[in-house]
Amino acid sequence: MNLIDVLIQQHRDAEALFEAWRHAPDEEKPELCLRLAETLTLHSTIEERWVYPVARSVVDGPHIDFAVEEHGEMTQLLSELLRMRHDARRREATVRQLEAVVAQHMAEEEREVLPRLRKMDSGAFGLSSAEIVRSASDARREAMRQLELSAPV
Repeated sequence: MNLIDVLIQQHRDAEALFEAWRHAPDEEKPELCLRLAETLTLHSTIEERWVYPVARSVVDGPHIDFAVEEHGEMTQLLSELLRMRHDARRREATVRQLEAVVAQHMAEEEREVLPRLRKMDSGAFGLSSAEIVRSASDARREAMRQLELSAPV
């Protein structure tokens, strides 16, 4: 599976997690908060470290700048979500905000960025998709720790 296919699969995984959220009983939602944070953090790490630097050469700068801004908003919402994952009322509102940001981000990427990157040589990213995912998984652990530390009280 090439890196673009991995990113699109991660989009589908995120959509499935949001769908699971809508149908999950309240006692399962704190665990779903963690799964959302892990999934989205891994995806963001891959995009920020490997995809966006390459994408800047084939996609208009404003598309990538906007994607980076969305990642920042998503990171803030994930931090809040981790802190309040046991507060049913507050986490519901945060998940709704997060889902809106993620849905917009995925739609824009799949429309404007990923089709252009698909045309590039797979070597453009410097590593195989498996190596990128493995490296990003290692980085995700630190990113999750930072999210939890930076979560507002």
